[in-house]
Amino acid sequence: MSNNHVDVLIIGAGLSGIGAACHLTRKSPNRSYAILERRERIGGTWDLFKYPGIRSDSDMFTLGYSFRPWTDPKVLADGP
Repeated sequence: MSNNHVDVLIIGAGLSGIGAACHLTRKSPNRSYAILERRERIGGTWDLFKYPGIRSDSDMFTLGYSFRPWTDPKVLADGP
């Protein structure tokens, strides 16, 4: 980043923010971007909530990334 200017500012480093950054890198490689995350760790909900038995409440085929398709036979992902 030069002069603190970026073309795109992504707020949050959860699933959506990380996915947006990947799509920007692949589809608009000449655009600069920055991701702002208020927490010390990335991952959003998946990093924040880590209690026993947690799992996705959405099917991973539609929640997952097109660039890394879900291949596990389980429809809902376990927390780890």
